[in-house]
Amino acid sequence: MKRALILCTASLCALLSACGGGDDDDGPKAQFPQNQDIWAALGGDAKAPAAVAKVVDDAAAGLLADPKEAPYFAVVGTSGHDSVDRLKACLRLQFNAVLGGPYSYPGKVTADNTTVTCEDMVESHKDLGIPACVFDQFMVDLAAVMKQDGVPDAYIARVAPTLVGLKGDIVSKTPVYLGPNTAANCGS
Repeated sequence: MKRALILCTASLCALLSACGGGDDDDGPKAQFPQNQDIWAALGGDAKAPAAVAKVVDDAAAGLLADPKEAPYFAVVGTSGHDSVDRLKACLRLQFNAVLGGPYSYPGKVTADNTTVTCEDMVESHKDLGIPACVFDQFMVDLAAVMKQDGVPDAYIARVAPTLVGLKGDIVSKTPVYLGPNTAANCGS
């Protein structure tokens, strides 16, 4: 009887181990599961991160070169602020999540040869004084970069509400107008 009980227990343990032991955690979960088909279409875990990195690199280069947008990010790389590497790493994480990958933002990334935690959008933009028109221009530029880098219009349209939904987290309640004609272009 004792031997049968041990055999039955061992069999049950083996069965539970083969089934994952009842643990439902099979790795990272997508923060935006509704976009997992976008992630798959971009090449899944094998290719989508490289596609996202290209979009982020191109968007960051455009942002940092644009005379209307760049003044708000002049602090990038200065003491007490993100480096360009950290900015891009955090944006890659965010876009990997938004585009349906198995990621969550904010979260941990590797930047500048160390593991860092990305700040949420409110915290990372709190002292920048970004006006609504600068945010709007970046969204237009970002959509153009995504299209240029091969993201289909239908996918851009699907993620646009999520990205535009960040406006309240990014735009300052007391905007500062930097750069050429920013105030005039904002209608202020």
